[in-house]
Amino acid sequence: MKKTKPVALALLVAMTFCFKAPSPSYAETADASLDVPSTTTADAGNSEATELSATYAHTVTAEQNGITFTIGWNDAPAGSETTFHVSQIGGSSSAKARMDVPTYWDIDNSQESVCDPSRDQWGGYYELGENGYDFSFELTASGTYRINFYFMDTGSGIWYLRTTVVVEINDAARPSVTQIVNNAVAQCRAETSGSEYDMALWLHDWVLDQLEYDHSLNYCSAESGLTRGLGTCESYQRIYAKLLNAAGIANGRIEGNGHTWNAARIDGKWCQMDLTWDDTNDNWYGDLDQRHLYFGLTDELMAIAHSDHAKNYQASDYAYRSDDLSNNFFVRSGKADEWAKAYAERIQQHLDAREESFSIDADNGTIPPSISGIQNAIVAYAMNQQEWSVGGASVALKATSNVTTVSSREWTAKYEFEVKYPEMPSIPKRTIDDGPYLVSSTIDPSVGVAASAAGCSMAASPQALSFSYDAATGLYRISAAGGRLLTLSGSRVVLASGERGDASQLWSVEPRAAGWAIVSAADGRALDDWGSSVTPGSTVGVHTENGSRAQTWSLGPQAPTVPDGPYLVSSTIDPSVGVAASAAGCSMAASPQALSFSYDAATGLYRISAAGGRLLTLSGSRVVLASGERGDASQLWSVEPRAAGWAIVSAADGRALDDWGSSVTPGSTVGVHTENGSRAQTWSLGAAV
Repeated sequence: MKKTKPVALALLVAMTFCFKAPSPSYAETADASLDVPSTTTADAGNSEATELSATYAHTVTAEQNGITFTIGWNDAPAGSETTFHVSQIGGSSSAKARMDVPTYWDIDNSQESVCDPSRDQWGGYYELGENGYDFSFELTASGTYRINFYFMDTGSGIWYLRTTVVVEINDAARPSVTQIVNNAVAQCRAETSGSEYDMALWLHDWVLDQLEYDHSLNYCSAESGLTRGLGTCESYQRIYAKLLNAAGIANGRIEGNGHTWNAARIDGKWCQMDLTWDDTNDNWYGDLDQRHLYFGLTDELMAIAHSDHAKNYQASDYAYRSDDLSNNFFVRSGKADEWAKAYAERIQQHLDAREESFSIDADNGTIPPSISGIQNAIVAYAMNQQEWSVGGASVALKATSNVTTVSSREWTAKYEFEVKYPEMPSIPKRTIDDGPYLVSSTIDPSVGVAASAAGCSMAASPQALSFSYDAATGLYRISAAGGRLLTLSGSRVVLASGERGDASQLWSVEPRAAGWAIVSAADGRALDDWGSSVTPGSTVGVHTENGSRAQTWSLGPQAPTVPDGPYLVSSTIDPSVGVAASAAGCSMAASPQALSFSYDAATGLYRISAAGGRLLTLSGSRVVLASGERGDASQLWSVEPRAAGWAIVSAADGRALDDWGSSVTPGSTVGVHTENGSRAQTWSLGAAV
């Protein structure tokens, strides 16, 4: 089980002294806290050295000036140290030996020093004496360990003699670093979406679960971190790099302040991760997740933690320029948005006052600048991603974090804002008077626009559309009988009930050489007879304005279709029967009653009344006589010519007066039905005698 993390302060202090091994003779170094070599002494005398070495499964010798040094060892079981017994034949009593840091060669042929050779425990020589000397080291991973041994016998003229021990490990109980890495990446792919971000985050967290920071600053390798659970920043960086490589994510190594961390390219954008500094169980700063504070940072934010990094990213040959926070942990998790929204009301107050620059105190002013400087920059980024507006108009807001250190005990944390407001546009003047118009084609004035909830189309008998100027915007709302508004819906134009309060129901009416263009305020597309067919039934929608005749309309007042007066509304199927109306509803009758038609110039529609002044009124799907004007579309009707007679259409919902069932039988119900052009909806209007 992984041990509890030390307190973060102690960790930060230790990080300051995280060194890469200085010796160029070691291809890789990785911090790892190794025990000081063993000082166990054998019982045998010098005369028995050869016999003792013969008892070991493996031996290596080095010879100079007639003196032979021998290293003997046996294969140690998993979890045990391997003892390397060093003895000499010949020479003086001043003979000494030193074991160097083991170099681990992985099965992929990569190599690294398991420990930091600059640590004191690796520089000392130990006297061999008569009985030789035992060095010990635990070999923890399958692969090859190469260990250099150095000998000195100044009494015999030997100042420097080296030999190398090579130990092969192939043990299922001790998998290689490559095997551990590949297994982790396979698990990562199985437990994530497989996206670069998800995998990078999973592998980051996995590494933190494997390691403890080695405060002795000895262990410094991927081998030590993955098989011993200990390592310095070198271990964290090396392990994460191997994992990212195996996952196919481009990455790089960065150094600063005696420390090292990773760069990763996620979805084409470089960002920075410092796993060493993320490896903490502390929770000192409220809802700030300290285990991910250094995941997905920019160069500038990483330089808050590691000041030397500034010279890295300012160099002309720097390869990992990170200037984007879109893959930051707090941004991707939504936490940054949550933090930013806590300031929204305060920001909006300044926007409503149209302040071009202002500042707001940060809520985390007690958090040290090394932490709040990073957190607040992330919050500022989230603020800049949000949309801000004043009076419905978008504004360009730029937020920046300003955390200033006054002393070790005093600092300030603010957000500073610069805002550009849009120029207030001049309001267009009225172009036509309010009122009902027939919107007719300038290609063929005999056809024009008819609107419904399903959409607009060309019709031989266009309906009146009422234009109403809005002084606040300089635009028009266009409504049909009943108050339903002409509304943009994708590329179609439909009738919709109720005002939406947005530009989808606002239109500009602009003069053109041959007529008028009716242009949506939502996106600037113009009302258009699609295909320029001028054919009744063809679709009328919107299209990019092009000045064509298909987008040029005549706006004329609607003339009455029939003169005012009383009419008998008779079936065109059987003229001997027609409509009789009552408070209970309309029906077919052998003796239809006279119904009086009265044209309303304001709407271009008709009110239809029976004797006594009661009005024909839509009630659900039935049509009844009701007393008094209701002031709505339920009592307004359009009277539209058809090939064989007339259609009487409700202004409330566009349904037509209909002989239900087409029975033409006295007593059968007359109500309304979706207009279909049938004979059951086609009536003759004869003068009442």
